[in-house]
Formats: sequence, C-alpha cells, structure tokens
Amino acid sequence: MTPSHDDLVFLAKTAGLIWMMGFFVIVVVLAYRPSRRAAHERAARSILPGNAASNAARTPDERP
Repeated sequence: MTPSHDDLVFLAKTAGLIWMMGFFVIVVVLAYRPSRRAAHERAARSILPGNAASNAARTPDERP
C-alpha cells in the first residue's frame, strides 16, 4: 500500500509542527537559562565602545 498525497501532507504538517515546536522550546530554554546570564550580559556589552574588558581581549590590530 502506497501512501496517498493527503497522507503525506498530513504527515509533513504534523511532523513539521512538532519539530518546530521542539526547536522553539530548546531555543527559549537555552536563551533564558539563569546560568547563561553572565555570558549574555558579556555578549551584549562587548559591542559598546570604551569597554576595557572586551578591548583588552582583542589584539592591537582589532582595536578601533
């Protein structure tokens, strides 16, 4: 028995929805974990000018 077009569409829509929901949950959990707060703060501040910590980590050629 071969699956019909409607069966394949149903499978694709269902599996795609489950996969996207799972991916979304993983991204949200990783983004909002309290243990990653310091890393996110460091990344957010790394682009600000005059940040001595991020400028010290750069080589002299990379400094503005």
